[in-house]
Amino acid sequence: RLKASGHSASPRTALDLLARIHRHDAKIADRKLEGITTPSPQQLELFDTLNLPKPA
Repeated sequence: RLKASGHSASPRTALDLLARIHRHDAKIADRKLEGITTPSPQQLELFDTLNLPKPA
């Protein structure tokens, strides 16, 4: 899909970029906090190129 869309990233580069997105869980006292790493513009472009939903 990367080549078909004309994206310059190789599959390895795309996987490396997307692997930087992490899920975070933290517990402070009785509060549990959850979230994900804020995706970079490059990562968001890959989601669009691959027609994948963006992480929420």
